[in-house]
Amino acid sequence: MSEEPQNRSEAMEGEAPDASADRPPPPARLNSWIGSALNGKLAWAALFGFAVVVAAYFIYHKPITPDFILSLLRVLWVLLVDLTLFALAGGLGGWLLPRLEIHPLALLSLQAALGAGCLALGVLAAGLAGLLFPWIAAAAIVLLAFLLRKEIRAWWASFRSFAPIFNSASRIGRGAAFILFGILIATLSTALAPPLQFDALVYHITLPKIYLDAHRISYVPEIMFWGMPQTAEMLHVFGMSLGGLPAGPVLGWMAGLIAILGLLGYTAQKLGTDAGWVGVAALLAGFTLAVALGWGYADWWAIWFGLGFLICLTLWDEQRADRLLGLAGLCAGFALGAKYTAGLALVGGFVVILFRQRKSARAVLKSFAWFGLPALMVFAPWLLRNYFATGNPIYPLLFPGGAMTPYRIAYYHHGAAWGNWLDVALLPLRSVVMGVQGSPGYSASIGPLMLGLSLAAFLGWSSRPEGERVAIRIAAVVVVAALAVWMGVGRFSSFLLQSRLYFTVFPAYAFLAAAGYSGLSRVVQNRVRLGVIVGILTLVVFGLNAVELGLHTLGQNAFQKNLGLETSDAYLARNLGWFEPAMRSLRSLPEGSRVLMLWEPRSLYCLPVCEPDEILDRWLRERRDPSGPRDIHTILRGWKDRSYTYILYYKAGAEFLRGEDENYEPADWEAIEELLASLELVENFGDTYVLYRLPQ
Repeated sequence: MSEEPQNRSEAMEGEAPDASADRPPPPARLNSWIGSALNGKLAWAALFGFAVVVAAYFIYHKPITPDFILSLLRVLWVLLVDLTLFALAGGLGGWLLPRLEIHPLALLSLQAALGAGCLALGVLAAGLAGLLFPWIAAAAIVLLAFLLRKEIRAWWASFRSFAPIFNSASRIGRGAAFILFGILIATLSTALAPPLQFDALVYHITLPKIYLDAHRISYVPEIMFWGMPQTAEMLHVFGMSLGGLPAGPVLGWMAGLIAILGLLGYTAQKLGTDAGWVGVAALLAGFTLAVALGWGYADWWAIWFGLGFLICLTLWDEQRADRLLGLAGLCAGFALGAKYTAGLALVGGFVVILFRQRKSARAVLKSFAWFGLPALMVFAPWLLRNYFATGNPIYPLLFPGGAMTPYRIAYYHHGAAWGNWLDVALLPLRSVVMGVQGSPGYSASIGPLMLGLSLAAFLGWSSRPEGERVAIRIAAVVVVAALAVWMGVGRFSSFLLQSRLYFTVFPAYAFLAAAGYSGLSRVVQNRVRLGVIVGILTLVVFGLNAVELGLHTLGQNAFQKNLGLETSDAYLARNLGWFEPAMRSLRSLPEGSRVLMLWEPRSLYCLPVCEPDEILDRWLRERRDPSGPRDIHTILRGWKDRSYTYILYYKAGAEFLRGEDENYEPADWEAIEELLASLELVENFGDTYVLYRLPQ
């Protein structure tokens, strides 16, 4: 037994000491509290001092300038406006076409294409009614966003299907994905900067600006391209009404992005993931197709609608549902509404119908109606607009009407065919090898992959599933039909030989290239998988094109412009030379000035004071008269009667045409020199542009 404690004190010896025994006396506790409070205030004072030092430092050291902040906000605003418009297009297309048995990326692309085409027609109607005001555009966005909120959410959710395509790709596919990302960043930078490309400054962006300044769509006689179908330009109007000038090119870039995603999803579902990436690489391996993403042209809109046409036509061939043929017709009609030569989609569709329904004339006629009537329905508004404005439904082509006299039509089409008979027999090869961006002839670099890989599209035909064979067969018929038309019309005009006029069928061309890759990838020779070799070569070609594009973009200084490191004037002067100071001078002329431009068709940056020389024929028009050439005094009186006050003479352009255009006679050049010598010189821009004041 243990001993009991003798008393209470002994019992308490093993317990913890009383905490109160160590508690400091009241004065000590007060001092501790005061010290803690003082330390807290000192800490806050130190923090304040730190903030003051940092603020003082950045008063004199500014890593972020106001220009950078404003540029960043501008970029974000443009992207927000255009993304909102594409979401509306996707939601509207989702309401019209809720589901199809295709890959989600292909479906979202098709939905947005249909929605965008409908929005363009809506803008056309609003413009003809004189309703092109920013507040109306904003109200339309809010209303549509509310009505289509469920469809818009579903459309955005479809983008999640991109992750499996990327994650399941091999190194070949992921390599193509990273190269594509670089191309998209470079071209987005170009799209966000002030437009530079020729046709954008002539009409793709110029016409939307004219419409917005006037708040309506009306006949613009000084720009004959007003008569071209303008699906792309209508959407530029919508975006530019809220996002300013860059919103037009950025919308075109987004159309290209959605088209690329749609091609990726469609091809991956039909031929496999890596084949999908190779198809995208084949389409973008040409410099022109890649760089055009940032131009603000109609080309990528035509490609996008062409992809929708291909998808729907293939689905019709698989399922033989008439509504699918109608959807194909809608897409073909929207493509034609973006560009006259995109009517190749219609040609391809009719050929496919004949090919697949050839056993029954009744079935052919019925299918023609299902396909052709929807196309006509969405294209007819452009024909009607032209007819009521000029009397020529296909203005400015073929027939006189409006500002297009028989003389002007003949002048516009006077260019002789380029090349020789080899451009018929070897057109696919020559368009690849001899096609260089901006050069005579094919005037576009389309890369070697579409042609090179499509040669193997039918490899392993008997072992392919039926779905693959149907898709390859349809794409092949569309491409062959387009090539036949291209070969024929290219011998009539150098203009019609240009590759970019036929971009609407290039999704089918790229699909054939992907089919060629998928066929080669199944072949193993001497333990060597041909697909690996082809995939590596594809990445080399695609990567070299991306490098060329990147160097081109860096040379333009587009990144610096978008970061606020270079002004718009400096950016334009860097890329367009004396054109920029000439345009700036025109914008600063006294109110009420009207400038007539000679041999300069680009008017975007001098609106509304200038009138362009759109097809470089103004001086010939002024000189030509049924009774004989007009003298300079008659010409000057005519200019005065039309209230022109200045002449901008593009001297470099005139000197170029002097040695190139056989329509001019020596007397024509002598007359312009005599006329200019009689005028008051206002300013000379590097002996490239010369501004003269007309006598009043």
